[in-house]
Amino acid sequence: MKKYRLILPYLYLLVTLLIQGCDDMHDYDLPTTGGIIGEENTAEIYVLCEGLFNQNNSSLARHSFSNNKTINNYFQTLNHRGLGDTANDMQLYNERIYIVVNVSSQIEVIDFNTGLTIKQIPILQDNGSSRQPRSITFYGNKGYVCCFDGTIVRIDLESLMIDGAVKAGRNPDGICVQNGKLYVSNSGGLDIETIGADKTVSVIDIASFEKMKDITVGANPGKIAAGWNETVLVITRGEDVKNGDYRLVEIDSNVDEVSHVFEERALNFAVNDELIYLYDYQYSTQQTSYKVMNQRTRQVINNNFIIDQTQISTPYGIFVNPFNGNIYITDAYTYNVKGDLLCFNPQGELQYRLDNIGMNPNKIIFSEQASQSQIDPLPEEDTTANAFANKVVEYRPAPGQYMNTTTMAYKEGFNELQILEYATERIQNKYLISLGAFGGSITLGFHQPITNIIGAYDFKVYGNASYNIYGTATGFLGGSSEPGIVWVSKDENGNGLPDDSWYELAGSEYSTTNETRGYEITYYRPTPLNGDVIWKDNQGNEGAVYRNNYHTQSSYFPEWIKQDELTFTGTRLKDNAINENGMWIGYCYEWGYADNHPNSTEMSQFKIDWAIDGNGKKVELDRIDFVRITTAVNQYAGSMGEISTEVMTVENLHYNK
Repeated sequence: MKKYRLILPYLYLLVTLLIQGCDDMHDYDLPTTGGIIGEENTAEIYVLCEGLFNQNNSSLARHSFSNNKTINNYFQTLNHRGLGDTANDMQLYNERIYIVVNVSSQIEVIDFNTGLTIKQIPILQDNGSSRQPRSITFYGNKGYVCCFDGTIVRIDLESLMIDGAVKAGRNPDGICVQNGKLYVSNSGGLDIETIGADKTVSVIDIASFEKMKDITVGANPGKIAAGWNETVLVITRGEDVKNGDYRLVEIDSNVDEVSHVFEERALNFAVNDELIYLYDYQYSTQQTSYKVMNQRTRQVINNNFIIDQTQISTPYGIFVNPFNGNIYITDAYTYNVKGDLLCFNPQGELQYRLDNIGMNPNKIIFSEQASQSQIDPLPEEDTTANAFANKVVEYRPAPGQYMNTTTMAYKEGFNELQILEYATERIQNKYLISLGAFGGSITLGFHQPITNIIGAYDFKVYGNASYNIYGTATGFLGGSSEPGIVWVSKDENGNGLPDDSWYELAGSEYSTTNETRGYEITYYRPTPLNGDVIWKDNQGNEGAVYRNNYHTQSSYFPEWIKQDELTFTGTRLKDNAINENGMWIGYCYEWGYADNHPNSTEMSQFKIDWAIDGNGKKVELDRIDFVRITTAVNQYAGSMGEISTEVMTVENLHYNK
């Protein structure tokens, strides 16, 4: 299973130990302000939702005050594709929306008026590896992007090409402009556990595009923004990312030195002239405080900003509408469900909320003008959704580190039928489902059969593989590949059940030394339950699905299964993960496997023509009704854990509307 902790979003650095095993539904009914809502001097708001790391499910929502309509998948509706993996920042500048997509390592440039994409700008090093862009700001006709590889990349806004780069510090997390200079917070967050945090803010002269100096501000600086009276404000989070000493630090941009460290703890903040709206989250008590501070006097003027008892479960961002001073706070709940947006007036009274706006809403922008995108009024039904799998017919995961959690469609006390229903819900919402270690499988059904068009790709499997291209050990691309075998079946007897013949799709490794056919493995319920899950195979080998410090649920063996042994049989692929310089790289096989290449590539698509029977003979099928995916690698990859295929959905590429 891919770890969500190697390249973590801003707040994920702080809460990675809290998000595991969370419920995927709200535990209580949420009040929603009804009726027509409005914002003075504001036509539209846009909400960026980063989704989950390595799951390719970032989204962009738009709310229009002219018709009081929210379109949660605004970008996807207009552009017929997703934003990519882990969108971290967004800005509106000169009638274009710029979105920084961290793991996909690109800047999405969108025409504001039409909502259509203009260009995707790759943010890559010279060798093709990801710079991991984080945040963006603008000055004149240039855009400036800070990247986790330690650089600031400059983009020419006319050509939309990179025209320069300069070194900052370690793992820059935020960037802003003040007094003709760039200020970059260097977190050191990616290797904080091994060599410690960075403690500096880099100052870069915009005219020469050269670094002037580093200002020591405190450990692990993150959120940074221009403040009142030519100052810069930055949050420092301390060496301990869970129990950090979160402080708000002020920099005087005239002398580029720290001018004040505020006594109030602050996890996040927003600026409106000389007022600072901030919140602090206490992880030990899960309590949040919301305060208002006057930066000029450096005094707290309101110790309890929210005065109407409005409850926010897990604040994820705070923003000020520049056109009227209203304050927006986003709520992420358990980080793996759709979050909400809440709007308060400057007096701290809830004005309205937009529920289920998207998963992990992390940035809001405001516009005085309305766009002209051609999607109003909304269609009564989005028929394109019917092209995707609509039912989980069978789900038989193998043991793994996400067993007995929502990622395996489980809630406490669920039986097998309830798990199937929940798995169907997750697939319909394109949420990730893990198959566990070798042999774990999922079988999906569709609104209509998938037609075999000779020579064409017939369906697409969405996983969460990505390219990091760190590796050099093989001739293939490296990243987070966890390949799965794909099987297909036609409902010959017409009973709607997957009980007819199944055929494997022969991928690039078929009939080579990289695969073992007829491989069988048996997993044994551990004693005690929280022990490692031991396995034995029919090749005379034995090993374990090992527990780790990140997933501490009661057992890695399925709690709803009564048997003490689970046996899986199928085709095993050769181990594909390699430890290179302390980092595990999951190398991609060439083609023909699920969760092997990123969703944006051709290699995530499949042809029914590849079907073979048990003897390796080619099978001719005019259509299929079911797709089954099974984890194909039996490997323990150290910090990565067991290799386990993940599936979000399967798309019928020939869907007939």
